[in-house]
Amino acid sequence: MNDEPDEGMSRKQAEQRVSEIRLMALAEIATKNTGIDADRLYFELHDIKRRPLSSAWLEASVMLAIIRRARPARVFGWLGKLRDRSNGEKEKVQFDIFEKRLRDYLHPQVLTNHGYGDATFAGLDHASIWETIRTHISALSDEKYDVFLNSGTLLGVIRDKRLIDHDDDVDLAVLLKADNEADAAAEWKALRGVLEEADLFERSVQDQPAIYKLRPAGKIEFDLFPAWIEAGKVYVYPHTHGTLTAADVLPLGTCDVTGQPIPRAPDKMLEINYGPGWRAPDPLFKFPWEAANTAFAGFLERLNR
Repeated sequence: MNDEPDEGMSRKQAEQRVSEIRLMALAEIATKNTGIDADRLYFELHDIKRRPLSSAWLEASVMLAIIRRARPARVFGWLGKLRDRSNGEKEKVQFDIFEKRLRDYLHPQVLTNHGYGDATFAGLDHASIWETIRTHISALSDEKYDVFLNSGTLLGVIRDKRLIDHDDDVDLAVLLKADNEADAAAEWKALRGVLEEADLFERSVQDQPAIYKLRPAGKIEFDLFPAWIEAGKVYVYPHTHGTLTAADVLPLGTCDVTGQPIPRAPDKMLEINYGPGWRAPDPLFKFPWEAANTAFAGFLERLNR
C-alpha cells in the first residue's frame, strides 16, 4: 500500500471517491451480500486519503477493515476518533447506530483490540478462567516469583468486580528479582526457560518479546508482562515506567473478588494505565503503544540482543 496520497486527484475528486467507497462498504455492512472487493477498496481508500481525515474516510476505513477482518487495533483508534467528533446529541445517536451496525454485521464474532473472535468474557464461565489463573499464579509462586493481576484483568476486578464483558484475555505481571533494566531484560529472557519447564509457555503464539503467552483457558489467552523495582521505583511493561513507588505495589494485596494478588494501591496503577477516567467503562479505549514502547525502548532493545 502506498502511504502517500494520490496527488493526481484533486481534493474534491478524492472526497467524492471516498463517499462512493463509503456507500459501497455501508451496503455490504447492511446486507452482507454485495460481494464488494474489500481488499481493493481498502487500499484505494488509503491511497487517496487527505488530512485532516474526514469522518467519511474514517467510517469507510472502519467498515472495510471489519469486512476484511483486518487491523482490529487500528479500527479501535478510528472508532475513537469518530466518537470524539460526536459532540451533539444527534451525532451521538448516529454514532451509536453506526456502531450497532458494525456489531450486527460481525455477530456472532466480536471486535476486540486483539482481533475478531467469538470468545469474550460476556458469554463465558468465569469460574474455569479463574481456576486457570490460580494454577498459573501458583506455578510461578513455586518458582519464587510474585505475580499479580494486571491491566484489563486488574481493571475488571477493581472497577466491575468481575472480568470485563468486552475483554477477551487475561493479563498478569510477574515481579522479577532484578533491580535494574539490564538485569531485568536478562532475567526476563531466562524466564522463558522456566515457563517451558513448568509447562506454562504457549509456544505456538509468541509474537512479542516483552509479552509471554501462557497456556490458555480454552480460547482465552493469558498474557504475562515483566515488572521490576529499580531504586525504589516500579516498572511494569508497558504502562508503568518509574511512576509508582515500591510501596504502591508491595506488599501485594488480595483481591476481594477472587482472592488473587493485586498491587497494594491498584487505583494508582489503573490511573497510570487507563488515565484519570478509568472508573468509567470505555469499550473503545486504545492503549498508547507507541509512547509506551518509546519509554521502554532500552528494555526492548536488550530483549532483541
